[in-house]
Formats: sequence, structure tokens, C-alpha cells
Amino acid sequence: MKILQVSHGLPPKENAGVELYTLHLSRALAQLGHEIHVFCRDADIRREEFSISEDQIDGLRVTRAVNNLKSLPHVRAYYDNPFFDQAFSKFLKEEKPDVVHFQHIFGLSANLIRIAKKMGFPVVLTLHDFFLLCHRIHLMKEDHRLCPGPLYGLECASCLGCSLHPHDLRTKFILGMKDRLPFSVIKWTKRFFIPTQYLEDRGYEVFHRYRYIFEILKNPDLLLAPSRFVAAMYLKYYPSVRPRMRVLPLGVPPIQESGLHPGPNKSPDGKVRFCYFGNVLPLKGLHILVEAFKGLPQGRATLTIYGSRAPWNESYYDRLRQEASGLSVGFRGPFQRENLSEAIKDQDVVVLPSICYETFSFVTREANFLGYPVIASRIGAIPEAIEEGENGFLFAPGDSEDLKKQMLRFIEKPDLAQTMAVKRKKVKFMDDQASELIEIYQRLTERNR
Repeated sequence: MKILQVSHGLPPKENAGVELYTLHLSRALAQLGHEIHVFCRDADIRREEFSISEDQIDGLRVTRAVNNLKSLPHVRAYYDNPFFDQAFSKFLKEEKPDVVHFQHIFGLSANLIRIAKKMGFPVVLTLHDFFLLCHRIHLMKEDHRLCPGPLYGLECASCLGCSLHPHDLRTKFILGMKDRLPFSVIKWTKRFFIPTQYLEDRGYEVFHRYRYIFEILKNPDLLLAPSRFVAAMYLKYYPSVRPRMRVLPLGVPPIQESGLHPGPNKSPDGKVRFCYFGNVLPLKGLHILVEAFKGLPQGRATLTIYGSRAPWNESYYDRLRQEASGLSVGFRGPFQRENLSEAIKDQDVVVLPSICYETFSFVTREANFLGYPVIASRIGAIPEAIEEGENGFLFAPGDSEDLKKQMLRFIEKPDLAQTMAVKRKKVKFMDDQASELIEIYQRLTERNR
């Protein structure tokens, strides 16, 4: 098959979750004998805006479209960019893929989904995160409060810097009570908020984005959610996509098994070695982890944080180092995910203290595959991967006392980590995912003939 993958970035420039997933999936599909082409957004101030170029990664053809997010009003540039329409249409005519699989459209344009569908190509869309519901992606306010969802645009006003100024008492009442009214009431009254005379500045964007995505989601032949949690959140606001929605857990990228052992080896000094690996960002809750670690018995545990310090997180990273000063906390910097078994071979327990809605959690599955128990926030899709007492424990998100309680389990029972190692769960790897998707692609192409 000739398969087109569409993503908002790709290594070596972009190395976050979806970008790495797209690359590993493309490799796995190619290894099955299929022709893979990746179309992705590129940020490069040295190149002309919206220009197209082609290169290769590991034998995969990659077409990169430049969007430095400068040519449109701030909000629209991320999801509705007409400058890509003609180039993408021409690209599809020339390539003629059997199926188009959209992994992410951030910085491209959601309209590319509609273009592919109108041109007669089978379209698959994976909902890796909440970008289609939330401009900030994670359903989290700027002050790190969780957001219940767009509420048809009402909840987006503050994050988009918009002002809503209703002139009638009915709408003023609904706006004032939106945080206390049942969702069903907001849903029934949403039509009251559309009149443009209630909007100022970029206020129209509040409603345009929600309605625009509603129209876009009519186009995919299949929507894939990595977890039941993600599927439920999208169905709450877009129930009409239910017949085309399927939960399909993601495949885990390859982990080198050299030196692989079933879980942790006991520390020579008897200390319990806790660790975190991933992005060092406030929404990942590392400040909660450091606070919990402070409350553990002195000299009974260590904490190691694996993650890079970069321009976008340096203030938070430095703050964590300052808060951890004087404690048995080490910062080891970045690591190669495929070498994870080597990176954490001297650890006992992995901690995932997220305060945001995790949509899948590669961390939990990777740690469990290597035999490490996980202590994680009871939030988002994380509970779908944790069986308490079997492969880990859950705690209330943002609650350092509850996290400390779960960490104390391993200090009070020194053999607990080794005992849980033998209960590690089976993991679906990327080659399994590739085989699943080929079956899906084939069914769609047969249906479109």
C-alpha cells in the first residue's frame, strides 16, 4: 500500500511524543513492505513561509511545509491555514496515496482533512491529545487549573484573550453560572451565545474554532482514540462521530533489550530509588513529586529526574533544582528512549505525577515492560494502564501527601518493587500497531472502491 502520514512535526527537529510516534510507526509500516510518505509542518525562519521541501529519514520520504506562525492572526495560524490548501491538493494529486492518516494538524490546517476526503482518499484521524477541543492542547488553564472542556467555546474565552459582553439578562446569567450549571443545560442553551454583537476583539474566535472543528470532524472515515478517556471527552462535545470512533491503544516504540532484566535489582545500601523520566514541565507535576519526597524519612530514598533543560522550561527546571537542594535528588538530563532499560537500570520505582489529563502514557507501559512498578496520578487515561497493587499505585493528582503515602509503601516494604516486577504487563509494540493499522487501511480502501 501507498500510505501518507500527516503530522505537525518530525525528527530530528521535533522530538516530542506524536512526532516520535509518527516516525516509529512509519518505520514499522515500511518494514512490512509498504510505501510510506510523511507530510509534516516545519518551523524554519531561514526558509520562505509556506514553502515546500522534501528530504529523507531512514529511507522514508518526508515533505516539509514551513509555517512559522507569523502570517495569520495568532489563533487561526495553528489550526485553520488556507495557505496550505493548494500545496496539499497538488501533493495529493501527484502522490495518489491509498490512504491518508492524520496524526496531528497543529500548525498545518484542519482543512487538509476535508481536502483529502473531498478528493476521494480514505481518511484516518488519530486523536493523540485534545488540540481539536483546546487551543492550549492539554485542557489546562494558564494557572494550571484543569479545564472541563470548551463548553462550545465559552470556556475558551479567557485562554484566547477574548471578551464576551452580552446585553440581555438571560445570557449574562448563563455566562455567570457556567461553572455551576450542569453540562446538559449549557448544551441546551449554547445557541444563545452565538450572536456576534456579544463579542469584542477576537471574541468571534471563541465560537469559530469550535464550529469549524465540528465541520472538520464530519470528514474522517475513522477516528482513533488512544484511550477510553480520550474517546469519552470527544464524544461529550461531538457525539455525532460515535459510529466512526474506535479506541485503539498506541504501540510503544522499540526499547533495546540489551541488559534487560525483570525489574529493579535491590540497592546495595537499602535505599529505595524513585525516578521520573519525561518532559520537565509544570503540567507534569514534578514540583508535587519534590514536595512529596521532602516528607520521606531522611536517608531512606533517592530521587532521580531524567529530562532536558531547554529555553522553554529553564525557569521551572531551575526552580526544581533549588527546591531539591540538600535532598538526595539527582538531575541526569535527557536520555534516548530506546535506551531506557540502560538509563534506569539502577532505579526501583517510576513516578508519574502529572496534573494534566494524560491521554495515553507511554511512560507507564515502558516502565511496566521493563518490570518497574509505577506510582501515577489518578487522572486522564493513566488508570487504564494501572492495576493497583499489581503493576503500580495511583494517587490523587496534585496531592503531595497522597503521593508520599504511596512512596512510603516501598520504603516500609523493601521487597515490594522486586515482588511487583514479576507481575509486569504485556505491552503492544509498534510492529503490532503497524499490523493492526494495515488491516484498518485495507478495509477502508476496499470500502472506497
